[in-house]
Amino acid sequence: MKHPCELIVLHTTKYGENALVIHTLCREMGKKSFLVRGVGKKVSPAWFLQLNIIDADIVQSEKGSLDVASHFSQKEPLTSLRESPGKNCIALFLSEVLLKTLQEGEVDAEFYAWLRSRILLLDRLGTEDDAVSYANFHIALLKELCEKVGYQASQQDLLVFSDDSLTDLEKLEGLSFEQMLLVPLTGRRRDQIIRSYLKYLEYHLDTPLHIQSLDVLAALF
Repeated sequence: MKHPCELIVLHTTKYGENALVIHTLCREMGKKSFLVRGVGKKVSPAWFLQLNIIDADIVQSEKGSLDVASHFSQKEPLTSLRESPGKNCIALFLSEVLLKTLQEGEVDAEFYAWLRSRILLLDRLGTEDDAVSYANFHIALLKELCEKVGYQASQQDLLVFSDDSLTDLEKLEGLSFEQMLLVPLTGRRRDQIIRSYLKYLEYHLDTPLHIQSLDVLAALF
C-alpha cells in the first residue's frame, strides 16, 4: 500500500543501472533510505539534490529490503538556493554533516520542522551579490545542531576543541541564530569555528565525521 510522505534529501547512492538509494530525513520515519527506480528515464536526478524538500509515495517492502519511493513532486522550489553556488555549497556541507550525525530511524517531528524552516530561510536570505547575509549560515546551523542532538556547546565545553577560534567562539556564545548571521568574520576564522564544532560533535558522537565538502566550503567562505 502506498502512503504519501514529505522528505528532505541528504544524499544519494547509485544502485544498479537506473536506480538510486536516496538517504533522507522524514517527519514520520526519521532518517531513512529509499530505493528509487527509473532514474534518468522516468525520474529526473534533479529531484534528489541536497536539502531538496519533496513529496513522494512510499511503498513498504514486504521482504525486508528497502522501501520504494516514487511519484515525486517539488514541495518547495528553493529557487534561490539552487541558483546560488554559495548556497549550494552550504547545502552540500550541511547535508553531509546531517547524514553522518543523525541516527537511522530516530523520529523527531520537532527536529524535522526546525531543519525544514532553516532550509527555507537559507533560500530566502540575500542574493549571490549579497553573500555576506548568509556567509555565517552554516556556522549558526551547526551551533543549533549541537543543541538539537543533545550536546549544547558552551564556551567551557568547546575550550579543548577551540584551537585558534576561542575568541570567536566566546563572541558567538549566547547569540541567537539571526545575530550570528550578522557577526563579521573572515574566511579563515569561519573555517576555524566550523572545525571546532565538528571536533566537538566527533567527541560526543564517538565517531570521526570526515566531512569531504569542508575544504570546498572554506574556499568559498
